[in-house]
Amino acid sequence: MCSSNDVITCQLTHTVSCAHQKPITALKAAAGRLVTGSQDHTLRVYRLEDSCCLFTLQGHSGAITAVYIDQTMALASGGQDGAICLWDVLTGSRVSHMYAHRGDVTSLTCTTSCIISSGLDDVISIWDRSASIKLYSIQQELGCGASLGVISDNLLVTGGQGCVSFWDIGYGDLLQTVYLGKSNESQPARQILVLENAAIVCNFGSELSLVYVPSVLEKLD
Repeated sequence: MCSSNDVITCQLTHTVSCAHQKPITALKAAAGRLVTGSQDHTLRVYRLEDSCCLFTLQGHSGAITAVYIDQTMALASGGQDGAICLWDVLTGSRVSHMYAHRGDVTSLTCTTSCIISSGLDDVISIWDRSASIKLYSIQQELGCGASLGVISDNLLVTGGQGCVSFWDIGYGDLLQTVYLGKSNESQPARQILVLENAAIVCNFGSELSLVYVPSVLEKLD
């Protein structure tokens, strides 16, 4: 805890003027790289240590709406055009291009073998990461398709109307649904935060819910 005598000194280290031609709509960082997506239909990859722009990535026909990058430098992007692009962070080249959703891609995440996307069409799609082909889709309730999280390479959590559901990523099987409140007070769980201790936090209307996951993990053993 900071006392009134503690002094915290912060300073601005870098500023990138005109990072894009239009407003930035997505921002992610990992593995010493910062990735920005913009309404100008492009992404840019910056080196965090000096804010040097390494690449400008072009492949979408609409504004960028979702970006994923991890410590392995796996980079994926989604846009208003409903497409998902995979990129090689070392060369700036596009690896694959997939038409994923009818309308905006709202969220992207990856496991070691899969890409998982959600869209305004309330569909969550699971893709083979190496072959860039769709394995299967999960139809969500109206307004719930944007919320998802990956707990492990085998376990996906999605938000529903007053609930969260856990899925086996490999087979698309529904493992368990946890209801967050009374059915007559149900509201969508719109945001999901996956914690490191096998738990998730999700918003539920004006409330927050904490859900422990070990019982679901046991079903995958």
